Amino acid sequence: MVRLQCRYASLAYIALLLAAGAARAEEATPAVSADSLPGSEVPPGPGMSPQAPPVPPAPGGRAPSFGAPADKGAPQFGFHGRLFGFEAVGIGAKPSNAPEGYSGTALHAPLLSTGKIPFWGGSGATLNLDYGTPSLKAYVSYYFRLNGEQYQGYYNPQQGPGFGVAYLLFTPDPIGTLRLQFKVGSFIEVYGGPGQWGWGIFGPMLGLKGYGETANADFDLTRDVRVSLTHGLLVNPGVPEDYPRGDYDPWIETGTSNWVHHAHLSVNYKQWAVKLHYAADYGTDDRTYLCTSLKNSPHDGRMDTYLAEAHWQENPWGQVGLTGGLYNFDHAASVGNGVWWAVDWTQGTREMINKYLGTNSNGNGKVVVVGAEYNFSVASILWHPRSFNSRAPDIRVAIAGMLTRTLATEDTAYKNAMGYFFGVDSEYRMTSKLSLTFQAFGESRDANLSDLDSPPGSPGNPITDPNACRPGTPNHVTIRQRWSVYSLNPGIAYHTDWTSLDRIQLIYGRRFYSAAADNNSGLPYDKHMIVLGGYVTF
Repeated sequence: MVRLQCRYASLAYIALLLAAGAARAEEATPAVSADSLPGSEVPPGPGMSPQAPPVPPAPGGRAPSFGAPADKGAPQFGFHGRLFGFEAVGIGAKPSNAPEGYSGTALHAPLLSTGKIPFWGGSGATLNLDYGTPSLKAYVSYYFRLNGEQYQGYYNPQQGPGFGVAYLLFTPDPIGTLRLQFKVGSFIEVYGGPGQWGWGIFGPMLGLKGYGETANADFDLTRDVRVSLTHGLLVNPGVPEDYPRGDYDPWIETGTSNWVHHAHLSVNYKQWAVKLHYAADYGTDDRTYLCTSLKNSPHDGRMDTYLAEAHWQENPWGQVGLTGGLYNFDHAASVGNGVWWAVDWTQGTREMINKYLGTNSNGNGKVVVVGAEYNFSVASILWHPRSFNSRAPDIRVAIAGMLTRTLATEDTAYKNAMGYFFGVDSEYRMTSKLSLTFQAFGESRDANLSDLDSPPGSPGNPITDPNACRPGTPNHVTIRQRWSVYSLNPGIAYHTDWTSLDRIQLIYGRRFYSAAADNNSGLPYDKHMIVLGGYVTF
């Protein structure tokens, strides 16, 4: 009887243990996995112990054994780049002087157009290489533009392969909260862009390039306030005006040279950033028989740029940037490529003079510009306060605008002239593979038609020798109209992942021109275009 009671007691004890274990198992299994909910954190996975030493890869791809100490200053090699190719086919209109029997629809490749387009035309590649330690590193970029051989190498080198930048970056160890950095070599820098990452839809308001140095110092005044100071000097040397290959390098000017002095101040406070920029581009013109781009006699010149910008960035609302500035020109037709981007592409000062001062300005005048841009993600706003990691459907939008006004010029047709730009760049990432895109752009400015369509020797531009410098301002037939171009560009894009940096894109564009912009009825611009292209970043 005692054994029987002990046996039943043992069975009851085992049953209680099994029941308790099952209950614990039920409690440990959630009804819904937490990581299946939108916005939930990624569950932690297996990883290296926090006590494990850092083991960066050694040059050549070899890595030290696990747990072996690694030299913090060991040199490393980086190799990155981008391959791209876009081709646009324009659907042409019937010319006014079409020969008898003309029929059908003209197709143009490349596109016959003017104004901003929603893609980077042509094909090519960029290779970016760097090698060095955290304290001293060398950077080199090499560009390939795979256009026809008639454009490459000799007369138009920027259309073929060539070095983009090559410089050394020295970053000494911090001194308390002071951090210093020095750049020496040939390089490109941009400032004043209202976009989220400094460039934006219409580019920066100050782009510099040349051979020289830039020094930067930033330090923390408080936990929330950081101050940065930047100063630099860049030189773009020239070659004699009779040099047979004066444009062997697109940075080199024929018969002129220039140097740029620039300084910048930046203050960051929490989500706010305020920056001031100044640049002076001095041009020395040593030509004796060639003229300036305005057909004036050679004259040393100068271009001064004053910019102020402010940015506000707050999660989840996005980024708002505002930049305003003044451009002052003094005989600036002789100022070369030290400033290569200001309002739209400038190639030195040439485009800004033609568009905003006029060809009868002698390169003298002042232009004031205000630009703004707003960048945001719809998903980030809707998911807030949960975090959004970009691996889900999203609509990304950038909206930008710019106003220009000519304050002073010697060309009466351009006094107080006004201009504007606007643009919308959006993408709906509906799946990890497909996106719908839409870009809309517009630009308009006052234009003097006699500057646009009167060749040398015509009544509106009385020059008989195209190489002769005109002694003064000719009698000009002024016909002032609005030069305007607008476009609507829907498209579809394929990419390999939610956050991939590669895509294949198909775009349709409808373009609208004013009479001043599309003023050659014998060869009218294309109003419709179809674009196919893509890029891969590695």
